[in-house]
Amino acid sequence: MEYGLDGDARVYWTAQGWVFYGIVDGDWTCGVEVLLDGRAGMTLADRPLRILNRSIDQRLEAHALLLAVHRWPHLALELALPQGRTPALVGTDLLPWVDEASGPTDLWWFDGASAVHLHLSNWWTKDHDIWVARCFSRDATALNQIKEPLLNEVTGLLEPDEMWCSLCGRCTASGRPCS
Repeated sequence: MEYGLDGDARVYWTAQGWVFYGIVDGDWTCGVEVLLDGRAGMTLADRPLRILNRSIDQRLEAHALLLAVHRWPHLALELALPQGRTPALVGTDLLPWVDEASGPTDLWWFDGASAVHLHLSNWWTKDHDIWVARCFSRDATALNQIKEPLLNEVTGLLEPDEMWCSLCGRCTASGRPCS
């Protein structure tokens, strides 16, 4: 990721308020819009601005936590939810909630040895949102123990044979550990 202005600085009005391109995000390979109140979002494929982060600090914390666990053994699941809906996992038996890294499109639970990350992956190509749920653990044998409470709570689970793991850069069986 590169933080800074992409090209000439310009400020423009959206339904969410005044914004400017303030982040060039390598994950998305396009500009991220920053609102004057500090929230960050993205406008894609003629869709209105979608708020991705409640603040730049939250965005940085989410990326930092992903960087801390991305090489750990992990597995991923895909969820389909109605547009604009966040997965409801209140009261789940997951790990401790990480408020500083969680926002509208990144939800984090972490205990130092394991993590669960739900991330909005796609909202612009379908009539519903696609979320990716990842379970991480220092100990690969614990991944199923982390996955089970998540499966008991989520709705909209998709069950493709394979899905792309953006952390490993290859296809992997959905819900199975990346190797």
